[in-house]
Amino acid sequence: MNVRLFVKKSVRYISCAVKYSLALILSPFVKNRKEYRDLWLIAERGIDARDNAYYLFKYITRNNPEINIAYVISRDSADRSRAAKLGRIIDYAGFKHFLAVAVSKVKISTHIMGYTPYIDFFVRADKLGLVGGKKIFLQHGIIKDNLTYLYDNNVNIDLFVCSAKPEYEYVRDNFGYKDGVVKLLGLCRYDDLIKNTELTKKVLIMPTWRYSLQGADKHTFMESEYFKSFDALLNSSRLKDILNKYGCEALFYPHIEMQGFIDCFTACEKVRIMTFNDCTVQSLLINSDVLITDFSSVFFDYGYMEKPMIFYQFDEESFRKQHYREGYFNYKRDAFGKVVYDLDAVLNELEKILSRNAEIESEYLDRINGFFKLRDRNNSKRNFNAVKEIAEL
Repeated sequence: MNVRLFVKKSVRYISCAVKYSLALILSPFVKNRKEYRDLWLIAERGIDARDNAYYLFKYITRNNPEINIAYVISRDSADRSRAAKLGRIIDYAGFKHFLAVAVSKVKISTHIMGYTPYIDFFVRADKLGLVGGKKIFLQHGIIKDNLTYLYDNNVNIDLFVCSAKPEYEYVRDNFGYKDGVVKLLGLCRYDDLIKNTELTKKVLIMPTWRYSLQGADKHTFMESEYFKSFDALLNSSRLKDILNKYGCEALFYPHIEMQGFIDCFTACEKVRIMTFNDCTVQSLLINSDVLITDFSSVFFDYGYMEKPMIFYQFDEESFRKQHYREGYFNYKRDAFGKVVYDLDAVLNELEKILSRNAEIESEYLDRINGFFKLRDRNNSKRNFNAVKEIAEL
């Protein structure tokens, strides 16, 4: 860690410690006020409202207005107005946010401690028993890898939401939680994940991030295999020809952890580079016909809509060593689309898919149907009922 980053992190830790200590001191005096009484605090990362927390917040405010619930989001978030239209919001990292963490009865987020002003600090505070209330992990997606940081000995969770039977069984049997914590309920956002019935003539390119590139400068990033592989795809003359042939355009949306490097990328005129503020992931998934990804769990959402996809895994070996170890899901055996390792293979498969009007092959459709058992629009309802049951214990 460089000196500047160390100092910045240390200052933030000290600031959080001071503010949260004051919030804990004040909590007995404010917890019975109307705005804090039996409070449910809900968030994603404090900067967004487009994932499972947003959809659960929408469900609760519409169907259970008696619940005292508040959504945490930053003042400058592109999603702030979306959350504010539904109900009460709390400014991310403001002192009221610290108070809400101190007094809330139920804490809900898509990321571990995502409802707090600073995840790193509050993970440690929670291990010291300083963060009370029931803690609900809605999840950001569907787990497929061996995520040891989510094991019971690393985090305190009262409800761990899963969305597919293989995922549920893997987490239940391997992550160490006591009976009843892990539940098969479904992702709340799937309630609004509805397949577009007409072709959109859009190809979505959406890779995940790389742990090894976190904190990298732009020069280091542009020297990486990750950048060079996707840069070659985005600027491929053959990709341009294929898109022209089938009257399509491509949309490139890198993971939020990689959005800081978005100005490093260029693309041919048939490819649009999309930023966090331009769109939501859900809208991109719905309004496209084919997905090109690498290891991103977003492919589960695409599979849920029974749409075709390609897995471009040019760095499979290093990904497994440096990022996530394989869990129950083996891409060669279980993937919902073809797994390829070089640019020519990606483009060959893309042309095949577009030539059949983006129809998914039966082999992959069978895998999807075997994976998903919850295929209704009651995910938010199930999640709410499970949280309410825990809140009343």
